[in-house]
Amino acid sequence: MRGDMESYDKLAHVGDSLLNTFITCLLHAMNPKSRPKVATDLKGKLTNGEINTHIARHYDLVSKIRTGLAAGGTFRESDDEAGEVYEAYLAGLFYSYLGTSAKSGSSITSDSGSAESTSYGQAFDQLSSFLRPLYSPLIKGLYDTSLDYRASLVELSEGAKSELNTITQKWRLDPPVYKWEYVWPNWVLEKDRKGNQGKVWKSCCTVYTRDGKVISREGMAEGAKGPADNVAAYLVLQDLRGANRGRY
Repeated sequence: MRGDMESYDKLAHVGDSLLNTFITCLLHAMNPKSRPKVATDLKGKLTNGEINTHIARHYDLVSKIRTGLAAGGTFRESDDEAGEVYEAYLAGLFYSYLGTSAKSGSSITSDSGSAESTSYGQAFDQLSSFLRPLYSPLIKGLYDTSLDYRASLVELSEGAKSELNTITQKWRLDPPVYKWEYVWPNWVLEKDRKGNQGKVWKSCCTVYTRDGKVISREGMAEGAKGPADNVAAYLVLQDLRGANRGRY
């Protein structure tokens, strides 16, 4: 490495970008039908500072960094710094691959006898080969097909609350009743339940039919009540139309 590539901060910045690109590509390669939002959420779990720090500590990368005596202790104790060390290490690997053959790990020699550098794409392929055994099991452990099902419901149900209001008015039914809770979803592990980070809105939508039947369904969504209302209303609509097909 030469010139400004000796900058630790720049290495960490490059390593962060490389890691995010790799994880995004691997997520879609392993789960080609996964929706972008699901992949984005999983990527956040795989590239955050906590997991980067854990990897850096596990492989003792921090102890390999040269620092001044005064800063050494503080540097090695900092979890933020440890996470950046891992990112810088990945960038260092990437740049080291640029001068080697993607197949053999040795310098490439042209017909004229001069050395040829590996392309950026080849260097990324080599870095990917290094990272894949580490992250593939993590993705398999985190991915759940129900994540895509929930994401698809949020997309399909857009505008369902308004549509349900129109249907109940047309069929002369009482307006839908909504109740809400701010809850921990079952896909968030107990050990990760801290504060309100990760909680979702759960909406329960209830409609009473003319013959006294009660149709009640629940929907969950992140961020706001609106999407949760839409999911619950969408599910009620399916039941309502099925139960009253041909009657109204």
